Amino acid sequence: MPRKILHFLLLAALVAASSLALADPPARVGRIAVAEGSVTVRTPDGTESGSLLNWPVSTDHHVTTATGARAEVRVGSAAIRLDGDSDLEFEQLDDNVMRLRLHYGTASVRVRGAEMLSGFELNTPQARVLLTEPGLVKVEADRTPDTTLVSALQGSAQVEGAGTSLTLRSGKRAEVRDDDIATSAIRSDGFDTWVQNRERREEAAVASRYVPADVTGYEELDRYGSWTVSNDYGPLWAPRNVAADWAPYRDGRWTWVSPWGWTWVDNAPWGYAPSHYGRWVLIDRRWCWAPGRHTGRPVWAPALVGWVGGAGWAVDFNNRHRGPGLGWYPLSPRDRFVPHYRISPDHERRLGWRYGTDKAVRHAPDGRRDGLTVIPRERFEGRRTVALNDVPRATVFPNNIRTLPPGVPVTPAGINARPGDRNADGIADRLQRDRNHDGIADGVQGPDRNRDGVADRLQTPDRNHDGIADGMQPRPHDRIITTERTHDGFVDRQPRDRNQDGVPDRLQRDQNRDGVPDRIQRDRNGDGIADRLQRDRNGDGIADHAQGVPDRRADRNGDGIDDRAQGFISAPPRGQLNVPHAASVEQQAELRRRMLEEQSARRREALEHRRMDTPRPPPIATAPATRPVFTPAPPPAPVAPRPPAPPPAAPMPAPPPPVAQPPAAPPQNAAPRQPRQPRMDNVRER
Repeated sequence: MPRKILHFLLLAALVAASSLALADPPARVGRIAVAEGSVTVRTPDGTESGSLLNWPVSTDHHVTTATGARAEVRVGSAAIRLDGDSDLEFEQLDDNVMRLRLHYGTASVRVRGAEMLSGFELNTPQARVLLTEPGLVKVEADRTPDTTLVSALQGSAQVEGAGTSLTLRSGKRAEVRDDDIATSAIRSDGFDTWVQNRERREEAAVASRYVPADVTGYEELDRYGSWTVSNDYGPLWAPRNVAADWAPYRDGRWTWVSPWGWTWVDNAPWGYAPSHYGRWVLIDRRWCWAPGRHTGRPVWAPALVGWVGGAGWAVDFNNRHRGPGLGWYPLSPRDRFVPHYRISPDHERRLGWRYGTDKAVRHAPDGRRDGLTVIPRERFEGRRTVALNDVPRATVFPNNIRTLPPGVPVTPAGINARPGDRNADGIADRLQRDRNHDGIADGVQGPDRNRDGVADRLQTPDRNHDGIADGMQPRPHDRIITTERTHDGFVDRQPRDRNQDGVPDRLQRDQNRDGVPDRIQRDRNGDGIADRLQRDRNGDGIADHAQGVPDRRADRNGDGIDDRAQGFISAPPRGQLNVPHAASVEQQAELRRRMLEEQSARRREALEHRRMDTPRPPPIATAPATRPVFTPAPPPAPVAPRPPAPPPAAPMPAPPPPVAQPPAAPPQNAAPRQPRQPRMDNVRER
């Protein structure tokens, strides 16, 4: 290679490295505006919980709510609200992009400014949501397994999922699955009511006249202070209901946030915007916040203060202890902000304060350092968070304040001395996506097929030789997956694999939606539904509805006639209805014929029993009839016989008629017989 080309490439690499080293941190940072219940913020530096009001939110931060909790994150004029049992990740948050990922739960997003639409994006495991106009949208992820619900409450949204894209109008809801998408009308719940109540608090905000909507936290100023206008400083805001000795940056805590370093978290609900934008001035012994005039998008700062003191500066504290002190004071419009993290000259220019003209105010500090606060220097050395509630403080006389040495914030133990460059490679951490937090950028480690931030060649062991470490692949029951069933170059790492076979549920035919593929469930009748999920009273593995077995819930005796139509008859012996699966057609027909005959016989017997058990009506009483007197007829007169005829045989003579006997005479002393009277019991008159 010619030396000229080699020198050119080396020079280009040096220029690129220097430009990356001077890369600016994000100019836009969100805040926790509401934290009701158990809310947690997980950052690359650690996990924070408890009192999270005004906590800064930036790239790679997770906001998690427990069941029954709710949270609100503000980024300029945008509001992101979370319901209970939710996890929201800020994948990227900078000057022009706000990309969110809802892992699970419910999130409501309100975007008021059209300038934020182009960079907004919200992803879930099943869908991607974009806003086409300012509005309000609610997204629910995995409340129903493998399903995302997107509701457009105001405005319209574009929903991408299941291989298609649609525009969702106001009042409509989209239900997105892995392979299907459907629309319906929206449904409101208690979370929507809470969101609407929060929305009403921002109507007719006076602060929007004096500060741009990109100043995060401006919506809280009207409720806790008043506005005036000064000829020297422009709009001024003064807080109400503060102590007589109150000064900015005294009621709160310091916390270490990468890549900025020490960041102020104020305890007051209104304390976010005045702590990270503008300057403070003392007028007539009253502190006022001067936001200034912004020509472009406002730039966020961790704390606009000046530092004094050092290791060789010893002071007396109010706990009768003497030692090195470290102090800070709020910057005035004439003080220059000197950040202790790397920024470009243009970024530093944007951090300057201006009002009235396009030129920034000339920095001419008078050394007054009003509002100075001094605490022991050792408080910053061994911890990441320094609360000022019970910290001893030192009193410095005004005559000595002008001569105090400039201070430098102390870096806590275990943190790289160069904030924003934890791996000390001269490249800002925010430009190096480092998901495994090893200090090496993901882009300079080589191929990374599983996208975990660790190069394939650096992950061992790798028993299937696919370039992905075994520890980065799901191993149900210590089983190593050695194939890529999706053939997309990535390991089978899907969010839903309920049967733990290494194949995502969405890639397996699952008609009953139990998470177990149909092919590995015993299905003897071949209907795609597992035998264990079908009603099978005879235990042959075939569903009752597939083999003609009557439903015994309505026919307890199994005769094919509903119990309602025949009354209850004892059921046949157990096992009488068992139909072998392998029986022939003729045997089944013969069995059905015998069953019909037995049913007919039982039915006739039941009808006969019913007829016999039916009671007969009683007889009806009537008058007795007169019996006739029997008189025997007189005997016939004798007839003279005729002479015999010449025929060969004479007929047999007829037998003589019976002679009637006279009735027997009654005894002489017996009473005369009375006629029989009918029974009159249970007889009603007609």
